[in-house]
Amino acid sequence: MLIYANGKWVEAEHASIPFNDQGFLYGDSLFETIRVNRGKPFRLDKHLDRMRSGMNTVHMDGEFQLAEIPSILKKFISSNQLENALARIIITRGVSTGTPWRSTADPAIYISSRSINEVTDWPVKVVFLEEKNYPILRFHPAIKSGNYLGNMLAKKDAEDAGAFEPVFVNRDGYVTECAIRNVFFIKDGILLTPALELGVLPGVIRDTIMELAQRRGLKVRESLIIQDDVMNMDEAFISSTGVGVLPVRWDGFKSEYTHSEVLRKDLIELFESGESYVT
Repeated sequence: MLIYANGKWVEAEHASIPFNDQGFLYGDSLFETIRVNRGKPFRLDKHLDRMRSGMNTVHMDGEFQLAEIPSILKKFISSNQLENALARIIITRGVSTGTPWRSTADPAIYISSRSINEVTDWPVKVVFLEEKNYPILRFHPAIKSGNYLGNMLAKKDAEDAGAFEPVFVNRDGYVTECAIRNVFFIKDGILLTPALELGVLPGVIRDTIMELAQRRGLKVRESLIIQDDVMNMDEAFISSTGVGVLPVRWDGFKSEYTHSEVLRKDLIELFESGESYVT
């Protein structure tokens, strides 16, 4: 597989980054994971908008580099003959010059990909974990930072506990999101998901699911959801670029997943169509 490494096209096993790239030294980077369907990137514009927002938040100058991504990604997909895959775009602050907090480097772009591992055996188990026990970046607007240490530690703890994914609960007792995915609940025909004001990442698939739900006649609300209330929900699922809609359970929770299964099928059909938007 060819990897794009800041202007160079190299085989994956030969790809490298400079030791003094700030993304490597300090986690000073942003990334997007984009689904490729039928050789087309799904909602690339939404991903780039989120990356641009993140760059503004962390004061990273790189509009020129950002504008180059669509053409680079198109070549990347073509060169690797990708039909259905997950493409990962990373932008770092670049090779450090001067003090790290006042670096004048040009941002660097890296693109790689991996296959999609569809999860067909569901519901999967989740476990609720307290954010205070992990070094989690949480502020509004949320950014998709390359500093994922807290998320990865929580993911490992969840798997050690026999779960597929953790669901975070903040210090105020509100459900926020998963380590690498968004979370949804359904109650009395209303689709509920944690509000962005909690520092939740505005997932591209999250937005797509809300559009699909409205098309199905479901009411959609971004809410403050207390952990104590989740047991009273009718359904629950998590979402991401990789898993789409994935129904979940936890100890003591049971559901028929009626609406969740419909939304899962709708999203799969949208992916398989090669289109990017709900019509």
